[in-house]
Amino acid sequence: MENSIRQLQSPTSSALVDRQEPRRDPNTPEDSVQSPPTDSVAPGSRSHNTSELGEIDVSESSIDGMGAMKFTDEEDCGFFGPSSNIAFMRYISRAIAKASPHREPTLNSSTPQRECGGKVSVAKSRPPSRGPASGAENLIPSPAVNIYALPSEERTWSLIQQYFYKTGQLLPFIHERSFCETYFQMKRERFSKVRRTWLGLLNIVLAIAASLSTNGDMPAEKRIQESDVYYQRANGLCDRDSRRNASLEMVQYLLILGQYLQGTQKSVQAWTAHGLAISAAYQLGLHSPDANRGFPPLECEIRKRTWFGCVLLDRTLSMTFGRPCAIPESYVKLDMPSQDLQMLSLTAETETHPTLDGSFFTAAIKLYVILYSVLESCYGANLGFEVSTNSIDAMSGIVEGQHRLDEWRLQLLPSLGLEVWDIPTSREDVEKMDTGSVIRHRFNVVLSVRYNNLRILLHRRCLESLLDSFQTQDNTMLTSETRLLQHMGLSSVVSCVESAVSIISAVYNMSSGSGWRRELLGAWNYSLYYTFNAALVIFGSLIVASKERDRNPSAWTMVSHSRPYIDTAAETLRQLDSGNPVVERCQEYLLQLSAILDPLISEKPYADNRLAPHFPTEYSSGLFPLGSSDLVPPMDLGEFMIGQDWDLLGRMFGQPHSEK
Repeated sequence: MENSIRQLQSPTSSALVDRQEPRRDPNTPEDSVQSPPTDSVAPGSRSHNTSELGEIDVSESSIDGMGAMKFTDEEDCGFFGPSSNIAFMRYISRAIAKASPHREPTLNSSTPQRECGGKVSVAKSRPPSRGPASGAENLIPSPAVNIYALPSEERTWSLIQQYFYKTGQLLPFIHERSFCETYFQMKRERFSKVRRTWLGLLNIVLAIAASLSTNGDMPAEKRIQESDVYYQRANGLCDRDSRRNASLEMVQYLLILGQYLQGTQKSVQAWTAHGLAISAAYQLGLHSPDANRGFPPLECEIRKRTWFGCVLLDRTLSMTFGRPCAIPESYVKLDMPSQDLQMLSLTAETETHPTLDGSFFTAAIKLYVILYSVLESCYGANLGFEVSTNSIDAMSGIVEGQHRLDEWRLQLLPSLGLEVWDIPTSREDVEKMDTGSVIRHRFNVVLSVRYNNLRILLHRRCLESLLDSFQTQDNTMLTSETRLLQHMGLSSVVSCVESAVSIISAVYNMSSGSGWRRELLGAWNYSLYYTFNAALVIFGSLIVASKERDRNPSAWTMVSHSRPYIDTAAETLRQLDSGNPVVERCQEYLLQLSAILDPLISEKPYADNRLAPHFPTEYSSGLFPLGSSDLVPPMDLGEFMIGQDWDLLGRMFGQPHSEK
């Protein structure tokens, strides 16, 4: 396998698209390249022009591309606003400190950290540290990759199919048949005239397909290495053009690039790529109904869906990084995706239900409209301004948000032939799924996890307020608004826990399966984000509810039954993508949280069951009962290294993470 990876990187790879130095034809468009119609070249016969070889991009930050976990100290300041988990973890860390007043906060010496007003530290991109020998290793020039090479035809076609089987279904803005026809034409012409941007698009498709495939046919480390080679080629082909030329192809490339970078430790680049995609989209008028009308129906639909791809990823990055959306909701004026044009290739299932991808995309867009409103009303649009909102207004915003979620789930989804799981998923539920509706099952699973994640985000504000007021001893000093917040807030806490348990149970039962059912989940980095986030919410909820043990036993009882799901979440991550270093570190983090939780809440009123399969239905009765009515967010570990319980965390995350 190591030899295969080296061959992928080698300029003399046996699968080169460009077997000799690329030549320009005066009659060929500027962004096209020509290559002679030969299939092989003897090693050493190729002249190595450094202009056609790309240097390996080894830049890494200490925060993963989902805006997730901070692994090391930071030298620059970056803004991570209210909706980010770095902000949420501050509430948890302060509550831990209040619950353990005898412990003095300590900072791990290897993770110095500083805050800059509303900002937190963000690492400069730098080559990863590799231990004591890293100094010598860094003196060795980075290897070069041939940006015009491709893997074998068999591997290329396999990865293209994998892309459209999963990622291409969940963000369906590339027309599968047109893309494949372009690839076959390129093969027939023996790669003689290939647009540079299209070749870059192909390589980033190969990169994300290799990165996100977790079906066990290749160890995670080798899969990451292979995907990185394709990323390097795509970056070498399109990095220059992405800043100079705007085209629909380039916007699609940048969107997939942003998705790919979210599964790496290249968080700064993920944010930058997304900004470039939006700028190019505006330049092309993808957002404009008038501009799109001048194109044939298929191209018009592709342009429209590409714009919606920009919108959805904009909302995702805003939520995870805690930064303002770059696309205001008032700029989204296009009609919903067409139900008549099929973006996916025909299968038995799509022939029977030709509107599946359009229905799913419509449901996702409508859900993210609600996400935008939640970020606006509950998190101040992630602007980081100090806004004083009284408890009544805050709860009113939550009630309105839940009402909109209920309408989406109970009215819109059934009209589209889709549904979400709003109760914990059992193994039996998964086994009942039939092979004749794989695409529909995947859409339902992904929408279910996204829905529950948004429900958590909506109600998390109450949990944060309760964490902030944790350990207030004198109830006579509480204002009437504070008492109201506590009363209604505990119901919101239960809502958070219900959705967190639903996420963990769904991802656990899917990831513990095999075959096609395991593939029903979305990308591993999103499953990682949702599962990790859900476990953090349960952790915070248990701390809050422990305060209510004596005063409000029923509130404690409802939340305490979720305790085993923190361990279930850790087990879920273990089986989600074995050998993936980002996943493994997050799993270890959850295990450490679990270890310090029991002393904080003093008692263990839950059954000794580390993998509880169900959340008791008798406790599913929060303010908004479920019956009535979706990489890991940034964390600043130095801030809550409290006592010796956190020593392992400090050692674990004190050094830069090497993503191979």
